[in-house]
Amino acid sequence: MKKILFLLVVWGGILSSNKSVAQSADSLNFIDIDVQKNVTIYQLAMQFNDPPVARMALYNLLFYSNNQTAVLDSLAYMYYDLNQMPSVALVTRENLKINPDNQVALELGAIAFNQLGAKDQALENYEKLFLKNNDSRTLYQIASMQFELKRFTESSTSADILLKRSDIDELKMSFSKLDKTKQEVPMRAAILNIKGLLAQEKGEIQKAKELFLEALNVAPGFELAQANLSKAGK
Repeated sequence: MKKILFLLVVWGGILSSNKSVAQSADSLNFIDIDVQKNVTIYQLAMQFNDPPVARMALYNLLFYSNNQTAVLDSLAYMYYDLNQMPSVALVTRENLKINPDNQVALELGAIAFNQLGAKDQALENYEKLFLKNNDSRTLYQIASMQFELKRFTESSTSADILLKRSDIDELKMSFSKLDKTKQEVPMRAAILNIKGLLAQEKGEIQKAKELFLEALNVAPGFELAQANLSKAGK
């Protein structure tokens, strides 16, 4: 629903921005008509589940639109839904050249770079995003990625900051289970799991076990924490 509302605002902005241009001279009326045509084609193609036609409508709009970043956001969302992460990364990178403060582009770009293995670039995107949104979910991604990149001191600092936040017991994080299904746990449990891994890296095995157990107390059945606890005991 959030994305649908976002796209409606986008298209409203595109139509109004181009309409003002078109009304400045009769000779430009064609632009306004063609923009509206491509917006309609995009909407119908999305309704009828025809991504290639919808994508072409977006590229046509890029030719005309005064609101390039909005169209690029929609294009990035489309590539994301299609799981075409190289295209998501390229579109969001281009978008950030136009508007470095674009939070949609920063987040989608971070997700794409992470899935493509470019974790340094993904972390950079998340760090820039956190400076703008101050969102605990973004900071969790930072802490997790810092750990993956073996930036353990930074990861520990990020995790400690998170543990002091009041919303981490309400927010949920999703993890894959061994049977390939998804498991949601409170963010606090996920953070304690990271802290346990950090303690393990320092050779503090008993502390690591205590942290994994604490994570399991917060989220009984948290499969990842249970697996980490079992490994720490060996």
